[in-house]
Amino acid sequence: MKHLMIYLLLAYSSVLAYNDSLVFSFYSLKNMDAPIDYRKSDFSAVFGDSMFDKDGLYIFYEYLGVQRLYVKNDERREWITVYQLPETRMLPWLHPEKFMEKRNQLLEQKISIEKCKTEISSEDPLVADLDALHIDEHLYVKPGQFYGRNVGLRVMGYSQSGGKHRNFYYVKYDDFWEKKGERFAVYADVFKVMNKLNKKIAFPECK
Repeated sequence: MKHLMIYLLLAYSSVLAYNDSLVFSFYSLKNMDAPIDYRKSDFSAVFGDSMFDKDGLYIFYEYLGVQRLYVKNDERREWITVYQLPETRMLPWLHPEKFMEKRNQLLEQKISIEKCKTEISSEDPLVADLDALHIDEHLYVKPGQFYGRNVGLRVMGYSQSGGKHRNFYYVKYDDFWEKKGERFAVYADVFKVMNKLNKKIAFPECK
């Protein structure tokens, strides 16, 4: 009987460990070029494609129809340049045809680029917080089907330096990452830092 109880406890523990492994799906980001190239094309249409020529860190921030690009250029380390596309007030993955129609209408208009562009000093404490995340070194992790609702906040992009290219991709799922503790703290911190950066900036005339 004693041996049977030990066996059952071990079996139960194995099931729990197996189920816990099903909570997450881990993905390599080597094949993420297509969605990133799509966003590069959008920003290039407004600001020109030379903005992507230099080595550095390129972060696309998307939430509730707002699309921004944070560029930390290796040749201008003292600044982070922030670009915003004119707001369409609609989500591209929910209404792709209407979104593209509205975007094309905006692009046909003469947009004042300077009204959709600003800079943040690299001496800002939030920039140090961003650097500490090593945002381009983590796998894409997706919760299981019943563990978190996608709230439409995405942080993605890539770094390139000395011929090395690294993609990254983070999706916000309610407060899922915050509940997972130290093991996944970096995922919660990515959104925390990027949201703080985002709130520091306003483009009232970028329309």
